[in-house]
Amino acid sequence: MMVFRFVGYYYLKYVLIIFCALEMFFISIDSLKYVDKFPDSANLAILFFVYDGLYALNYTLPISLLLGLVIFYISMIKSNQYTALLAIGFSKKAVLKPILIISLLFSLAYIGLNATPFVYAQEKAEAIIYQGNFSNTTEDLLVKYGQDYVYFGKIYPILQKAQNIKVFQLKNNLLSSFTQADTAYFENGYWVLQNASIATLPQNFPLGSKGLEIQHLQELKILKGFRPKVLDTIYQNKPSVSIVDAIQSILILKNQNAGSEKVRAMLYSFIFIPFFVPLTAMIIAYYTPSLARYGNLALLSFEFIVISLVIWGLFFALGKLSISGLFLPEIGILMPLIILGFAAFWHFGKINNRT
Repeated sequence: MMVFRFVGYYYLKYVLIIFCALEMFFISIDSLKYVDKFPDSANLAILFFVYDGLYALNYTLPISLLLGLVIFYISMIKSNQYTALLAIGFSKKAVLKPILIISLLFSLAYIGLNATPFVYAQEKAEAIIYQGNFSNTTEDLLVKYGQDYVYFGKIYPILQKAQNIKVFQLKNNLLSSFTQADTAYFENGYWVLQNASIATLPQNFPLGSKGLEIQHLQELKILKGFRPKVLDTIYQNKPSVSIVDAIQSILILKNQNAGSEKVRAMLYSFIFIPFFVPLTAMIIAYYTPSLARYGNLALLSFEFIVISLVIWGLFFALGKLSISGLFLPEIGILMPLIILGFAAFWHFGKINNRT
């Protein structure tokens, strides 16, 4: 317990320092794009920085955990504290375990955030800059939902609004009715069509029977559970979706017997890629010397930083390439992570035997 508090305190201190520095750097650089478009309201400007900081967390948190590890080991070796911990009987694994637990908890918390509206922080920040005119829109969509075919002339996932919506309802593989409206909103799990027009076709067509029946409704609730972000997940090239929306997208695609490679790649990126941090930490800890005289600390710290950045960049790039469809997600994401896992646990198993 003592070593956990001691190691955890210093590790968290370095992580916090690096994280704050990277956050401020990211927000400062990102804000330069909108320096001429900042809203006059101070409240909106503060909200923009908050949302932009949340968006930056996708990049700054993983690298902060790894760079904090590197600085922790280098500073502990320089001050001979690492050597002292080993000399009084603590093993290298015992020193590393608090770091692994903390990085694992942060990774799990980050995965949990990806199941919340946290993932839409960038869209909200840009919506503030463009004063509500930010048009993350999708046009001319024809999708199948259950037995129905739905056409959206234009859909706004952020505003949860659609224009020129048409619903073709089938019964026994025959068109039974046709519903259309100029405007629709997603409210309480339903699409609410405003001033909807419903055309019902007769089941059979004997001469002299009743023909097409047209009905007008001020409001019509249809398409239960067909959330706007699900459409964004499936049809946008660079969607930002939560884990919940991605899972729902997979279920819809499965019911339609459609390919789900892009959505699976998103899920793997959200759920599995964050674990590269503790896995990389095991490898770095293995190659960390016990004494300063066992290696060139300046060169070693540079190598560790480069390794951390390369591994982080590799998984980030593989995730994006898999989402774009260049690789199957199982090959582009899961396979490299499994290889890293085998290498990490091999190094972790032998870490106490290395001098």
